[in-house]
Amino acid sequence: MVSQQTLAEIKPVVKGIEQEVAAFVPLDLVAGEVYSAGGSISDCAPGAVSWGSHTAVPVSRPPDLDELTAELRARWSRAGDFEVDLTEGSTQEPRLILRSPVLGDYYVEMIEESLQVASFSTCFAYDEERDGYAWEIFAE
Repeated sequence: MVSQQTLAEIKPVVKGIEQEVAAFVPLDLVAGEVYSAGGSISDCAPGAVSWGSHTAVPVSRPPDLDELTAELRARWSRAGDFEVDLTEGSTQEPRLILRSPVLGDYYVEMIEESLQVASFSTCFAYDEERDGYAWEIFAE
């Protein structure tokens, strides 16, 4: 399904969810400033794109994703909007996946010394004049 939302409508929701999930990292593990990247678009259907970005939380040691998953399910106000799946990445490292047909997909996993929350919005109808050109969006 292709959403009729604009990029301007999608971006704050996606970034907000990234940051909400990142806020569940126990404070005693946070080892530096949280970094939230801009983002870029990628094709997902004819005439439609998905907007992706990420938030990185530097940590002193990897958080327990079982505990993080339980905390999200118990305390996160949006938990009911997502299918939550704790699985493994390609290198057998734990990966938490949050999926919503309306809010997009979010992947939580360790990348180097940071817990990354990567996001991919739902597909939306892309209009360069309304949403901006791909090279401008990537440069944000």
